[in-house]
Amino acid sequence: MNQKYRLKFHLMPPKGWMNDPNGLCFYKGLYHVFFQYAPSGPCAYERYWGHYTSPNLVQWKYEGIAIRSDCAWDRNGAFSGCAFTDDGMLELFYTGNVEEEGDYDYIRAGRGANVIYLCSEDGIHFGEKKLLLTNADYPSDYTCHVRDPKVWKEGNTYHLVLGGRKADDTGAILHYCSKDKMQWEFREEIGAEENFGFMWECPDWFVMDGQQLLMCCPQGVEREEYCYQNPHQVGYWIVPLRETGAAPVSSQCKKTVEPKQFRELDKGFDFYAPQTFLSSDGRRILYGWGGVSEMDSEYRNTPIIEEGWQHSLTVPRELTLVHGVLRQRPIEELKELRYDEQNIAGGITDVGADAFDLEIVCTRNRIDAHSQKSGTDTGNETLCRHSGMEIQLSEDVLLRWENGVFVLKFLNDSGCGRKERKAKIAELRNIRILKDVSMLEIYINDGEYVFTARYFPRDPVHTVLRLQGCSGATLWKMKAMEVDFSNAEECSE
Repeated sequence: MNQKYRLKFHLMPPKGWMNDPNGLCFYKGLYHVFFQYAPSGPCAYERYWGHYTSPNLVQWKYEGIAIRSDCAWDRNGAFSGCAFTDDGMLELFYTGNVEEEGDYDYIRAGRGANVIYLCSEDGIHFGEKKLLLTNADYPSDYTCHVRDPKVWKEGNTYHLVLGGRKADDTGAILHYCSKDKMQWEFREEIGAEENFGFMWECPDWFVMDGQQLLMCCPQGVEREEYCYQNPHQVGYWIVPLRETGAAPVSSQCKKTVEPKQFRELDKGFDFYAPQTFLSSDGRRILYGWGGVSEMDSEYRNTPIIEEGWQHSLTVPRELTLVHGVLRQRPIEELKELRYDEQNIAGGITDVGADAFDLEIVCTRNRIDAHSQKSGTDTGNETLCRHSGMEIQLSEDVLLRWENGVFVLKFLNDSGCGRKERKAKIAELRNIRILKDVSMLEIYINDGEYVFTARYFPRDPVHTVLRLQGCSGATLWKMKAMEVDFSNAEECSE
């Protein structure tokens, strides 16, 4: 498609609107990525599930619409959910949204939030929908906002978590258990020790290196200077391990987490609703939505809306847990798209490509008090502890680290209302920048910190790089992923 800002190595909608990644899994030799999809336009409201498959995460085929909102249980949208493959089928669980006609606020009344199930033997064609949970199955002190099931298995017990909004406008997670995936019993509520947002969306629950992580998206957390800078937040807690396969309880049980122990996953402008899954070789992979809800944000995507599409997913990121912190790094498979390697010594470089991968090691000579007296040099250290660092992309974007603060700043209107994001980072070891036409993903200190941002440079084909405070860098231009859109006929609807 001849569009100025269309991406090369990020999954996008064929046309129209994309948001949350759904149903991520590896099944019968293929990776499956489903996503929230409105094919009728870049600001359309209908919510279907679009579907991509891939043998290797860099070659993709668009399989068409997998779920339509075509029954009484989901008539106002097939909202987010997950995939489960442990029992030999590709099984999908999602929230069916129903909005009754009448004078309702659709928060405390007028909305149905149904958990719906369907399955497939080949990963492409799905059987009949089954209704598993309705509003009547949720605790009485919850509003109508309960959604986004995530399912997993421990021993002989299946587990399901849902994000929720309580009647007192606090967010929480609902945890259910089952022996057959069809009949679910409420087990416990997981909430904060103090108010931490009015709604928790898109929960994910998994174990890494013997530690249990709860990931979710709290809405309505008060913005601070160095954190919680987006309209709604994304992050995780490390929570105590439960007894594996413990049976459901008959009465309500509540566990709590501490807001001060919540760690954000991405400090950029455009990141929400992440979901994780296991790759064919056991890596924990994360996809996020490369966007936020424009109803709640002060910035827009006007240039791509005019092109007939909006939003994308992030690149797939491999997660590792190091000293209690999740690190996110682009998967190794993306390196297959690299070509034309260039070593950059600093200063100004004109990059003749609209997509590139830039790795910077922050190195400086550090001379301590002893070496000053003896006249010896302690050598190079890959650490910018005191000196400043700047990276500028044309006249559009400035990245600066100084005195323990990292800043992502837009210098002109290429951010369409995006201005500045900041984070406290005590020391800077390395930076990796993925630039894909109109998308930036910035990984700091091997992915301890990440900034994701959409932007719209006047000339996306050429970027003038200016590096200061860095000894050098390596840059690769990036090829486009192979994407087969032969099944995209319905995009005309």
